[in-house]
Amino acid sequence: MTALMQALSFLTIVRLPARTVGDGAPTAWAAAWFPLVGVVLGVGLVGLDLLLAFVLPRQVGSTLLVVAWVAVTGALHLDGLMDCADALPGIRQEAERLRILKDPAIGAFGVAAGCLALLLKVTALASLDGLTRLQAMGLTPVLGRWAALLVMAIYPYAIRPDVGTGAGMTRTLGLRHLAVGTAVTLVVAAACGFLGMAAMVLVVGVALMIAGYARRRLPGLTGDVYGTVIECAEIATLLLFSARRIV
Repeated sequence: MTALMQALSFLTIVRLPARTVGDGAPTAWAAAWFPLVGVVLGVGLVGLDLLLAFVLPRQVGSTLLVVAWVAVTGALHLDGLMDCADALPGIRQEAERLRILKDPAIGAFGVAAGCLALLLKVTALASLDGLTRLQAMGLTPVLGRWAALLVMAIYPYAIRPDVGTGAGMTRTLGLRHLAVGTAVTLVVAAACGFLGMAAMVLVVGVALMIAGYARRRLPGLTGDVYGTVIECAEIATLLLFSARRIV
């Protein structure tokens, strides 16, 4: 339970008392519960959408859903996407890329990446209705956080193994932690039928592609890369659900 509370506190703006989350940094078991935090987010988004549907057009409701989505996660993952968009492209040394990732300033590539990510989420959500819309909103946060868990288990952490919050989670992360998170994700994906399972397969490809790209440019992955994986996995899931020709 402590690990789950750590995961909730780490991935959202929820700040729980020390007696609930413990005194230490999040551990590998906290990472294992990332998909379950996604379930909580998904349920919240579905509930909010049902409320907004009573008073607002679908396009406006979709925009407010994405606003709430960004707000409840503290824009943490979106910030990672923007940082990676600035740091990873181009010809640079590893040390320079790491410096850019730590720099709080956002460049033109980062701003463009953030705007496009939000635009894709809003328009993809606005194209959905009925049960498909609810399934997409419930599943997308789960797959995004499972994607991060997947690459955390496969790729090394970029900073020294004793430095940073990510180090504490990845240092002892193993197959049993990945298995727990995958089991949670499988249950939710299976409940969404064919599209849910197809989205899970798609997310694996997206996550590995982004992590492999980052690994060729960095000594390992960072929290910003994890955030990028989450954002891109979420976008890919929403786009898949909006691609109605495959249904």
